[in-house]
Amino acid sequence: MIVKLYQAKAGDGNKKKGLRRTQSYFTTPQDAVSEALALKERMDDRYQNEIEWDYKTDFSGTSEKMKILKGYLKGNRESTAFYLEILCVENDDKITPVSPIKPKSVTKEDKKVLNKFVKMLKVQNA
Repeated sequence: MIVKLYQAKAGDGNKKKGLRRTQSYFTTPQDAVSEALALKERMDDRYQNEIEWDYKTDFSGTSEKMKILKGYLKGNRESTAFYLEILCVENDDKITPVSPIKPKSVTKEDKKVLNKFVKMLKVQNA
């Protein structure tokens, strides 16, 4: 049986670089989304909540690398997007899962993203 691990990654559209904790793999998709939301919170703090997150956009990418949320600085869709991404990898004996960083607060829209992602994975793995 192949066990999958998940990793959260965020893309900073302004600095054009990715954010993630190195060697931070999680056993459940819920933990990965929790970590992604904590990274989102960190970016919101850095940019004084000027990132407008687009909760209505569908997920994009493959099940191994899926962007679950995009945002734009001051709503400017011409700029490079900020994003939250969940990576899915096969478990390796060298990888040790860790506990996620929990966001300080979770909005209703954030909870919807979490539930939508978990449901989608269940459908793909069925």
